[in-house]
Amino acid sequence: MKNLVFLLLLFAITANAQLHNTILPQPQKVTYGEGKLAVKGLTIGFASKPSQEDKFAAKELAGALSKITSAKVFIKDTQISGPAIIFQRTGDLSQLPMTGEKSGPDSRESYKIKITNNNVRITAPSSTGLFYAVQTLRQMVEGTGDKAILPAAEMEDWPSLAYRGFMMDMSHSQLPKIEEIKHQIDFLASWKANQYYFYSEGSIELDGYPLLMPDARYTKDQVKDIIAYGKERHIDVIPNMELYGHLHDLFRLEHYSDMAVLPHGGEFKLNDPRIKPLLEDWVAQISQIFPSPFFHIGFDETRLIELEAKKINRPAEEVYLEMLKLTTDIVEKQGKRPMVWADMLQKFPSIIPRISPKAIAVPWHYDPLTDAQYEQMLGPFAKANIDMIVQSAIMNYCWFVPDFETSFNNHDALIKAGKKYNGIGFINSGWTDDIMTIMRMGYPDMAYGSIASWQSVPMDRDNFFKNYAHAQYSPVVADQIEKAHNSLMKAGTLIRESLGLTDVAIWANPFTPRYQKLVEANKEKLHNGRLAAEDAQMYIRRALKFGVDTTSLVAMLAGARMLDYVAMKYLYASEIAGFWKEVSENPTGSNYWTLICIETRDKYHSRLSDMLDMIVITKEAFKRAWMNEYEPFRLGVVLGKYDLEFQYWLKLQRRMENLRFKEGEALPPLEKITDI
Repeated sequence: MKNLVFLLLLFAITANAQLHNTILPQPQKVTYGEGKLAVKGLTIGFASKPSQEDKFAAKELAGALSKITSAKVFIKDTQISGPAIIFQRTGDLSQLPMTGEKSGPDSRESYKIKITNNNVRITAPSSTGLFYAVQTLRQMVEGTGDKAILPAAEMEDWPSLAYRGFMMDMSHSQLPKIEEIKHQIDFLASWKANQYYFYSEGSIELDGYPLLMPDARYTKDQVKDIIAYGKERHIDVIPNMELYGHLHDLFRLEHYSDMAVLPHGGEFKLNDPRIKPLLEDWVAQISQIFPSPFFHIGFDETRLIELEAKKINRPAEEVYLEMLKLTTDIVEKQGKRPMVWADMLQKFPSIIPRISPKAIAVPWHYDPLTDAQYEQMLGPFAKANIDMIVQSAIMNYCWFVPDFETSFNNHDALIKAGKKYNGIGFINSGWTDDIMTIMRMGYPDMAYGSIASWQSVPMDRDNFFKNYAHAQYSPVVADQIEKAHNSLMKAGTLIRESLGLTDVAIWANPFTPRYQKLVEANKEKLHNGRLAAEDAQMYIRRALKFGVDTTSLVAMLAGARMLDYVAMKYLYASEIAGFWKEVSENPTGSNYWTLICIETRDKYHSRLSDMLDMIVITKEAFKRAWMNEYEPFRLGVVLGKYDLEFQYWLKLQRRMENLRFKEGEALPPLEKITDI
């Protein structure tokens, strides 16, 4: 009987929770009651003397509620009676994550919310906890305008990992605008991320280096502005440098070219006396800009280390360890805790116990692994008592629309493994290795990584886009955006499965035997992929009519256009090859006129004229999305690729127009015509 009562009670609680909004990240504990509180008419007050940070959180909440109800929400600095939202900070803990940060219910970032029929009380030990409570409370509102209510509930919440970061690549190709970086920080803060890694190989202004990326770098004041902006939102902006390899931006300058293992290469050689003063100078300057207690020094993918070790007749692991010790010592003298990517330490595991005990290892991996592989990858750091933050990535550095399926799987698996081996945090990363990358397309992934690293329960991956869209957007547009994301993911998956890397396929010759064979085996997938890309465009265009988050929607539209283009390109190439074969086998004048002159090359409504139209349209969509997010630097490189693609189809059309056909004679091999 007791078991039956328990099951009935559990069913009632679950059913009640399902009546309410899904909250992301999912709180650790929440119980819903029967009552509700009208949002319109609420005032925000404080049960404790508010700091500037507390007031900022209150202002954020007032703005969100005012938007929902279309009525101004007032804030008072004192305790108030009547229908109100009361903030109470019980401690004076740090606004930002520090070294030694802890997760769990006693965390600095924890908070409690109690909603009754009369008021809301938010309690937290820090201004950060109050800020995170605001991010939850705004998602709990049900309805809009006069009908907006908060359901009666009691909630306790805290992070499952102490450090939850996002790394943004500012160096490989695109240079994000300052306002776009701030938008990323706003977005990440709404999902309770607390670190933003500013990855720069040479894109921060440094005194004494006037030729280091002068056309693509941020001034010190701009970086300080970003740091202050992050601090307001409880996000620590951390320098993420490259202080061993990946330094081609420096070494391609003739003044420094001979400091590399290979002239104009990418890695320091070990025994150059100029290296230590340069590192000391860089670390000192960066440390003065970034107040964070953390300093990521890079040190990954040192691909020339074996060559350097052979030159100086020393073991490669000893060369690496010497450079690592030199650099971590310099960083620690600045009062910073060094972080280092762990791939080379994994390659040379014997040196792991010999690195600085203050160092934080950052093992990174971008595809899900087996338990045995995680043991090999993470186990040595746990055994050596080296603190560890695991790093995943948005899968957008080889695909112009992210491979969400792979990255979501990887985030979940890596976070789980990280916790198993005593990891203290998680970093998601946004790489711009590919010049086609439009970062706004990866926003759902940025949210996913932040959410998964906060909550303790597994992610509801099947319903993620639905829950994300409804948490992020108003009800009038959320359904369209959910459908657009699902369609984009479907299109991207089908087209990747058909052609491989889309950033390669979009520029490749579709008439080569390899691609013709791939298309023949995957026609149905390409057809369905293109249908899904067209569906995405329809949903996005409907959403754009509401004028909400147009920058993200324009990016999604560009992604849908690119997927549409690449699928169309290979389907059309297959059809043209089929026409060519049919005319070659049955070379009549009517056959040639219909299939080649009209269907293939005609200046109006033929496959080649379609391709000319589509590449121009796709280029303009991409350019618009780029200019929304990035500075113009390197835009010309990618637009040049679009221009070459246009020229390919134009030249092919002209070759076919100049073709002389005699009835009864076979056409020349298609490869000769299409090899442009």
